[in-house]
Amino acid sequence: MKMSPAYHLRTNKAVERILFLELLRKLDVNIPIAKCKYVSLGGPYLEDFALIHGAFGNRDMVSLEVKEHVRSRQRINQPHSQIELTLDSTTDFVESYQTGRKPLIVWFDYEWPDWKTQISESCDLLQKLPKMSIFKITLAGKTDHLGGDPNDPLPERAKLFTEMFADYGNFTAGEINDNSICDTLYNVLHKAIADAIPDAAERAVRSLASYQYNDGTPILTVTTIIGPLVEIEAIAKQLESWPFADLNWNKPQRISIPSLSLREKLAVDRLLPNASAKKLVKKFRLTEKYSDSVKVMKNYIQFYGHVPQFLRVTI
Repeated sequence: MKMSPAYHLRTNKAVERILFLELLRKLDVNIPIAKCKYVSLGGPYLEDFALIHGAFGNRDMVSLEVKEHVRSRQRINQPHSQIELTLDSTTDFVESYQTGRKPLIVWFDYEWPDWKTQISESCDLLQKLPKMSIFKITLAGKTDHLGGDPNDPLPERAKLFTEMFADYGNFTAGEINDNSICDTLYNVLHKAIADAIPDAAERAVRSLASYQYNDGTPILTVTTIIGPLVEIEAIAKQLESWPFADLNWNKPQRISIPSLSLREKLAVDRLLPNASAKKLVKKFRLTEKYSDSVKVMKNYIQFYGHVPQFLRVTI
């Protein structure tokens, strides 16, 4: 049985989750986050529910889960009593949701690649969400499900990807490899949302933050806001000084945090924010090649204030 790394031990995902919480804190100035209904695929650990409830005290929270054995683990790991543990899928939620007045924060954290269905149902939900709602989508960029010649699979995978998203381009092998698939999915998602919700004075969609990372699988995650054009553009303008923003569909930032021991992390952190990547690499290299070490260290410096340190604890 193949198992992916535990959700709470994936460093890049942990950084992205902390950045999402930071974004919500900034949005809280204009959108009362505590009063929003939070809907997410919490997984067995319900980590994001714990973070958001701890930061804002939300009392209306819904976990979407289709596997009973996962829900049995959620009952043990449930961090507080304000989470409704459902056996509903994202499709169930989208189809049954009736537009109301209360803003929602929705995170569709898809773990498997079914891009056409996932993007389509996300667009359907965006058409129904109340104004000033926050919608976040995470897509897995694994491409091996597309098949192809084992010796050279990318050309055939590019052909199948083109058939899947024929309205959005003729895709090449160079656009669907592990290094490029997240950028490609980002562009497809942008075009699909623009088609489903064209800009109008009363309703538009804008990106607020987007990231790509790889914890064993290429991952794209994009956070958007839905609402009257003037209002959401005013909110976006307030985020212009935030270095981790992606405003109006610019480009996802790459998160690639190196694996550091506690001693290494402390040694690097005590020299920041003043030390450069080149200065730090002179002390120790993270990869065999000097230029690669500098590149990785630059990424760490960019996000070091959001990097958790996992420690072994005996209870």
